[in-house]
This record gives sequence, structure tokens and C-alpha cells, in this order.
Amino acid sequence: MRIYSVLTFMAYCCLLKAFTITVSKDLYVVEYGSNVTLECRFPVDKQLNLLVLVVYWEMEDKKIIQFVNGKEDPNVQHSSYHGRAQLLKDQLFLGKAALQITDVKLQDAGVYCCLISYGGADYKRITLKVNAPYRKIYHTISVDPVTSEHELTCQAEGYPEADVIWTSSDHQVLSGKTSITSSKREEKLFNVTSTLRINTTADKIFYCTFRRLGHEENNTAELVIPEPYLDPAKKRNHLVTLGALFLCLSVTLAVIFCLKRDVRMMDVEKCDTRDMNSKQQNGILSLWFGFIRPEVCSGPGGCR
Repeated sequence: MRIYSVLTFMAYCCLLKAFTITVSKDLYVVEYGSNVTLECRFPVDKQLNLLVLVVYWEMEDKKIIQFVNGKEDPNVQHSSYHGRAQLLKDQLFLGKAALQITDVKLQDAGVYCCLISYGGADYKRITLKVNAPYRKIYHTISVDPVTSEHELTCQAEGYPEADVIWTSSDHQVLSGKTSITSSKREEKLFNVTSTLRINTTADKIFYCTFRRLGHEENNTAELVIPEPYLDPAKKRNHLVTLGALFLCLSVTLAVIFCLKRDVRMMDVEKCDTRDMNSKQQNGILSLWFGFIRPEVCSGPGGCR
């Protein structure tokens, strides 16, 4: 039975005193994935009698809550609200028909109607809007091995569609490539991915900003270019190579030092040998001259 039929039936059958329900606000704006509680207030005199209280909550053609004779009927609840929507029973005693919806979805947005009968009947409409900003931005930085360009990527999900604006730390607007697909989590969410290719150096800062169409709120992520990455295996190889070069250099210097020392020792030995040979020659000459000199002086003319 649609809510309007129920209302007409109650108004026709219950010729009672005026009964009016109120709402604290008729518009709720919440974020995707959050919780919200919609409230309708009704007059309660003295102690509440749950057996005569009737509460209905609907959203367009989807039945959410049917509370009759002090009990809630879970069988009438639309499948999209199973496990997420409930009537807060403790609030009824305060004159509040509070509908709590957890983990709000985009399809929860719409016009809700609460109908209350308690000695009379009335209804109110409440509008729920769901906001899905591109708040969780995932970003990566990679380097093209062929061109050495840096590839910066930002990805986020939200609603409605968004433009992605790339800027540098000096506020220069850059040109990126953006693609939009449907989210795998929920049909109405958009998956927006944007890529910027640029030649740059370490420690440079870039920003990707998601700007939703028709909304003033923007969401931005900061990307800092890291130092060039050196693979640990290559780093070990470099260290091994440097160690080997250092060892070879040390051995070479040691060999050169030893060779020079041997050469100096050989030169000293040669000098000693030459000195000994010279002394021996001088001794022989002295003997020779000492042997022949008397004969020369003993001749008829005396010494020459």
C-alpha cells in the first residue's frame, strides 16, 4: 500500500482532533559512506502508547520502515536498505520518528516521506542529497626508461564528474591526460584517472586538483619527485666493483713499491761491486808498478 493511500485511509477513518508533525529541517546533505538520521516529530501527551502508534518511512516507491502495533515489520523493507536502515525505538518516547541510514549510497538520495498516526495522522517530506567528493586521491610517480620522462598519475572516485588540473610549485598550469570510467564499487560513482608526463628533476613539486562540475569544493594531492632509485642488487654490484678496483689498485701500488725497492737494492749492490772491482784493480796496478819500478831505476841512466 502506497503512503498516500495509507494517509487517505487514516484521514478518512480517524475523525479526531488535529494532529501535526514537524521536522527540524527538510534538507539533509551528507557525504557518501557516512551515516545520517532523518527526524519527524509528533506530539506525545503523557506516556507513549506504542500499540496505537503507526510510523511509515518511504523513499519514492521504496518502503523502508513499517512500524505497527509496537512492532517493526522487516519483510516490507526494500532490499537496498537491508542492514542499513532502522527506526530508533528509544527516540519514539521523545516524540521523534528517527530513521537512521548507515553507509549512505548515492542511490539513497531523493525525497523521503514520513507518515505518523497517533490519535490523528500527518506526513512530511524530507530531501536527502548525497555528496561524493574526490577526497581519497591515490598518486604514483614513475620514470619512462626510454625517454627518461617522469610519469605522474592521480586517481580518485567521486560524483559527479570532475576535471583534473595539473600545476607546478610556481603555479604554472600543465597539460595532463584524463580518463573517466564507472566505478567498480558503485554504478553512479566515477573513477577519474589523470596522467602528466614531464621532464623534471628530483625534489620538484607538482599538484593534481580534482574539480567537480557545479561544486566549489576542490581536492588536491601533492607529488614530490624523489631521488633517482638505485636497485639494491645494482648497488651491491657497484660496491663489489669498487672494492675490486680498490684491491687491484692496492696490489698494483704494492708491486710497484716492491719493484722500486728491488731496483734500489740492485743499484746499491752494483755500486758496491764497482767499488770492490776498482779497489782490486788499483791494488793490482800498485803491485805491478811496485814490481817493475826497481828494474827501471837500476839501469845505467838511473830512474826515469
